[in-house]
Amino acid sequence: MATKFGVLGELTLQLEEQPLTIQGKKAGALLAVLLLRRDLPLTADQLIDVLWGRTPPRTANASLHNHLARLRALLGPQRERLVHCHGGYRLELRAGELDAEVFTARLAQARAAHADGRWEAVHAGTTAALGLWRGRPLPEFPQLHDGPAVAHLAELHLNAVELHVEARIHLGRHHDIVGDLTQRTAEHPLRESFHRQLMTVLHREDRAAEAIAVYHDLRRRLADELGIDPSPATQKCFQEILDSPGPGSPAATGTTRTPRTKVQRPVTAPEPAQSPRPTSAAPFQTPRDIGDFTGRTNELATLLAALRERATAPPTIALVSGMGGVGKTTLVLRAAHLCHEDFPDGQLYADLRGFGTGTPRAAHDLLARFLADLGVSPRLIPDDTDDRAALYRTTLAGRRVLLILDNARHVEQVIPLLPGAGPSAVVVTSRHALAGLPGTSRVTLAPLDRAEQETLLASICGTQLVRADPSAADRVLDACAGLPLALRIVGVRLAQHGGHSMAGTADRLARTGQRLNALSVDHLDIRNVFMLSYRALPGPDGARHRDAARAFRHLGLWPSHPFSVEAASALLNQPLEHTMDLLDLLVSAHLLQNPYPGVYRFHDLLGEFAAERARAEESPADAEAALLRLLHWYRDATEHAERASGIGRARLAVDTTSALPLSLPEFTDGQQALQWVSNELPAVTAAVQLAASSSRPELAWHTAASLFAWIQGNWWTKEWEEPVAVALAAAERESDLSGQAEMHNLLGMAHGSAHRNDLSLHHLRAALALYEQTGETERQVSTLANISNACSQAGRPDEARIAIEGAIRLADESGLPSARFEHTLGTVLLKLGDTHGAAVVYRRALDFWRKEGQVLFIHICLVSLGDTLRALGERDESLALLEEGLRIARKENHEFSTADALEALGRAHFHFGDRQQAGVHWREALSIAERHDLQRVVIDCRTGLELLEGGR
Repeated sequence: MATKFGVLGELTLQLEEQPLTIQGKKAGALLAVLLLRRDLPLTADQLIDVLWGRTPPRTANASLHNHLARLRALLGPQRERLVHCHGGYRLELRAGELDAEVFTARLAQARAAHADGRWEAVHAGTTAALGLWRGRPLPEFPQLHDGPAVAHLAELHLNAVELHVEARIHLGRHHDIVGDLTQRTAEHPLRESFHRQLMTVLHREDRAAEAIAVYHDLRRRLADELGIDPSPATQKCFQEILDSPGPGSPAATGTTRTPRTKVQRPVTAPEPAQSPRPTSAAPFQTPRDIGDFTGRTNELATLLAALRERATAPPTIALVSGMGGVGKTTLVLRAAHLCHEDFPDGQLYADLRGFGTGTPRAAHDLLARFLADLGVSPRLIPDDTDDRAALYRTTLAGRRVLLILDNARHVEQVIPLLPGAGPSAVVVTSRHALAGLPGTSRVTLAPLDRAEQETLLASICGTQLVRADPSAADRVLDACAGLPLALRIVGVRLAQHGGHSMAGTADRLARTGQRLNALSVDHLDIRNVFMLSYRALPGPDGARHRDAARAFRHLGLWPSHPFSVEAASALLNQPLEHTMDLLDLLVSAHLLQNPYPGVYRFHDLLGEFAAERARAEESPADAEAALLRLLHWYRDATEHAERASGIGRARLAVDTTSALPLSLPEFTDGQQALQWVSNELPAVTAAVQLAASSSRPELAWHTAASLFAWIQGNWWTKEWEEPVAVALAAAERESDLSGQAEMHNLLGMAHGSAHRNDLSLHHLRAALALYEQTGETERQVSTLANISNACSQAGRPDEARIAIEGAIRLADESGLPSARFEHTLGTVLLKLGDTHGAAVVYRRALDFWRKEGQVLFIHICLVSLGDTLRALGERDESLALLEEGLRIARKENHEFSTADALEALGRAHFHFGDRQQAGVHWREALSIAERHDLQRVVIDCRTGLELLEGGR
């Protein structure tokens, strides 16, 4: 089936040579981006970013799948080409189906012919390639225009045009292309190749004055906009025009003409005779190497590879960036010393003082210094900064010099100091990302890994001291958080003061609020290093600077946990889009980390510094208001996750009079919602602790209550105990009966799941008494059912039956669905020996939960009924129910449910004589149970396996 896709112009699609209309902008954009990135699977997040940008709607995930479905429908018989693999979506294409691919192949053929000087083949190849070009790629999808794929196609098109024009010039077919080239130079005023071609054609047509005017216009533009001179190739073309006669001159035609006025070559710098070579040895200004340089193997290799590249135009530029104290200068000095021989004309070094107490260095002064260092006489150095820069570029043009610009604050400090052409190289260090630095190889330094940290500390204070107390050394490394400057300070203190033991140093670093004080020795001071970065946030002392500094302080109120854009938006009280701008600005300044898309965090030491700034500069009222916004967000986010899980229940009454409009996380399904809670549980626990001591303590138990669904599926982890216990204590202090009851019930339910029956009954009975006081009938019913479960597990079936019958009776009296508690009744009947009665009740419970669609309870009923039918000898139905329960547990990725189903399946297979299959299920169940300390399952599996061993 002939299929054609087109992106070189408006998006087109042909199936069996019939053009199809692509309905809907979103489906079209999806097809376009999949065609542009055809070799790389695109994740759902990347596709959402294409469709909605940085502020997608809450329904973005669902909408994305709808648009993907429309795209599949559009492809019709070819729908299988849209595949989901490796966590992303990809459109499978065949050779020759995409016009951009054919265009690239034809251009490659033309380039190969160009390399061999086969100009007719170049002309034919570029003509064929340009024939596919219908205009700007995908004009109807402006969100794709700034992406690298569209930019790459546009660049290839310009390459093809350049080659095509060059072929016409070589073949003498250039007499009608002046207009086209004039338009090209206007559209691309800094693209020198079009200007050279226009100069050449004008000169060949005896229009030298116009050719020279083209050169001068280009030179002015390059100087004004980029601060550089034309490339050597363009200067050579210009000189050839000056030195050679035009096609109609006497020398060319043999006729007599009036001599032309000699055209003077423009002077952009002193003539070569006035620009002396160095009068002394090449300068080598690089400071001494650091003897205890440690690690950074990959970063050093990357930097050396960039610096040793024999670039000519433009020269190599490398940027080493990272937070203060991470070792940027140390890395650059090591690289500079290692590549000393690669730069025979010298190494120039300057501290730009972008971050420090001194005045930042100005390009005007540094240009004078560098020119003098390169041998230019002071009397020849111009007064004007631009003239100095032009002379500097001329002086460097033929030399191989390494220029080290250390500690830059912004791009404007660096640009005038860059060479224009030639084999020199530049390496810049900065605490900012310097996004505007052109043509740059970038090396971003992270904190050292654990092995590198230990090596650096030992190299400073001695291996013997580190090995003498490994535990204390580990605590010191933890406190320094991988920051080389912190390790250097600690190492120097230990080396200088032999009385300072490793354990004593670790103790001091561990004291609350004392770590930054301890990380100071002589002129090295972590706090001062961080302060310089904080005060030098990008931008002048205007609104943007103030917003970024304030965001840094407010985020310091929550320094110990990663946070999402949504959480930060609540804390900062800013719209999502502005919040993302502020976070990106802080990341660019290396005051914040962005380890994963949408996730931000502080480096440990920077978080402590941010907290200090918050205490010092924020009023208590503002700080409390910010934290309360964050606590409200965590309460609402956990409730939102519980609702999305489908396992939740009626919630505590919440006072919403002061509630703020908050952006909450989005979940595609219940499993993703519960995984979000698992990921955020440390932060949720911290929020509960903070709320318990705040002016809004009810947020503590409201947030903890929203963990109900998560606890149902993770009771064995014990991570839930702390937030619920803290919330219970807060509710007791505030005499809030509903909050106390809810927390007691949660504790009782979780302890009961873990078969801690006495503890479970203690909390459940306390909850029941409180619910009776508050008159919450539905919760009384649920608590009675939980009491019945705990009694049944504890081997007290009579008490269990009394409790569950009380629950069912109260539910019927109150008009509540008593079928919710049939499973518990079935378990009690089983304990009392009524197996047939239990099976009947379990069937009713299973029917009820299937209608409700609650997969966790469906699983529980399937396993219970399957095991009961095993006891009744119903082999086929028993195994079928247990297998269904296992499938549900695996699909939900629920470890305990999986182990429970496997153990019951092992028991059923053993009961019906399949000993081999019984062993397979019991061993897998035992592996899961031991990993999660599920003691009841462990005991049952081991008992079963012993039976198998004994029967051999």
